[in-house]
Amino acid sequence: MIILADFADRIVINKKAILINTVTQTAVRVVMLFVTLLSVKLLTNYLGVAGVGDYNTITTYLNFFLMIAELGLFSVTVREISRTPEKEGSILSNVLGVRIAISLLVTILSVILVFCTHYSTNIKYGVLAASGFLFLNLIASVYDMALQHRLKMQFSALAELISKLISVIALIVIITYRGNFLWVAGTIALSGLLILFFKWLFTIRFVRFRPSYNREIGRWLIRMAWPLGLVMIVNNLFFKLDTLMLFVIHGSVAVGIYSVAFKVLEVTVFIGSYFASALKPGLSQSTSNRQAISNIVNRGWEIMLIVALPIAAGSAIFAREIVIFLSNIDFVSGAFSLAILSLSLPIMYINSVLIEVLIARDERKTLIIISVGMLIFNFIANLILIPIYSYNGAAVVNFATQLLLMIVNIIVIKKYVSFIFNTTVVIRAVAATLIAGIGAWLLSTWGLNFIICLIALVLIYGAMIMIFKVLSVQSLKQILSRS
Repeated sequence: MIILADFADRIVINKKAILINTVTQTAVRVVMLFVTLLSVKLLTNYLGVAGVGDYNTITTYLNFFLMIAELGLFSVTVREISRTPEKEGSILSNVLGVRIAISLLVTILSVILVFCTHYSTNIKYGVLAASGFLFLNLIASVYDMALQHRLKMQFSALAELISKLISVIALIVIITYRGNFLWVAGTIALSGLLILFFKWLFTIRFVRFRPSYNREIGRWLIRMAWPLGLVMIVNNLFFKLDTLMLFVIHGSVAVGIYSVAFKVLEVTVFIGSYFASALKPGLSQSTSNRQAISNIVNRGWEIMLIVALPIAAGSAIFAREIVIFLSNIDFVSGAFSLAILSLSLPIMYINSVLIEVLIARDERKTLIIISVGMLIFNFIANLILIPIYSYNGAAVVNFATQLLLMIVNIIVIKKYVSFIFNTTVVIRAVAATLIAGIGAWLLSTWGLNFIICLIALVLIYGAMIMIFKVLSVQSLKQILSRS
């Protein structure tokens, strides 16, 4: 009985921590969303379509190397610290030592390789100016590991928000004084420096560690992490492959138009990724308990769907208005791409939960096979559709890839989880979304600003999910009482 009581207490604590971690991160991230959208507006108006294409090619290029250097250390470190918290200090110290060495090597390699490509001078020297972001952000992620273990990632989000605010101020100064493209690219490196400083500042409240290297621990970490690292490299490649192929096939202008639509997808996916990350410790501790892990996954994907649907609906219905609001009329042809990409959002949210099961169970071989399969599918589909349909083809492939990935994930995790597809929840949530979407669209026909219509959509949706009992007041009270 004592053991059961202790287990129940830990479940309550974890629910409270997960709730606080997700809600506070979301609140901070919502503010950051507006700051990010402001920066998009500034960039599109200052750089133009081709300039934005070059800028986003730089960020895509650096993010690819970011995932290479990550090596899967984040997921493995959080998992192992959750299992053996008494070893936290030594594990983090060794991870920091390994990360500094690898980050320096990969940053140098990224700069050398870009000068061996046929990219424009703007992109080559832009990568050089922004490369500090790659090195500094990779080191900063080690502090995220300590915060994630404690479910204190709201401090990580706050660090990124402060950094983004300062970077936007720097961007405004550059625009005011008519700085050139390299100065704009330099703000990327500035944000990396600020992120590292603030994450370090927030983390030392909970734990202090310095870089060190123990050969045995270092080898153990790399051996555990590299398969996940390979998975993340492949996943990041197929997530960004459309932008890279679009640049090669249709040039900077096409990338510039597509990047505004894609940015909306990127800045709205944060709730799903944060919630899934908050489940890491609980899933890692429950791998031997099929019922416990099934409960987490089944409730998790339902919550993800409920949260994602109104965002997807708003983005699809008001795609044209959103694109013009974030940029200008020159980018409006990307509205259809945004509408298609918005359909990917609920699927991406669900996938973020499903993939955590395989990570928690250390199914490295399975993860690699799935990721390589998705990459091959994504590459072939993009190769067929991008030459014909340009950025709209890339958007369709993104949706198709995410849908296929969800189907495969569900089939695979059924070996470890009693996965339940709750048709009642899905039908009611979709019905609530349709009603809210129609209501918002009708309001727009009366000449109301689309932002007001989006707010109305969320409010109507919230009322509908209560009426349809997708999320009842009683269930909310239960969550709050547990907190």
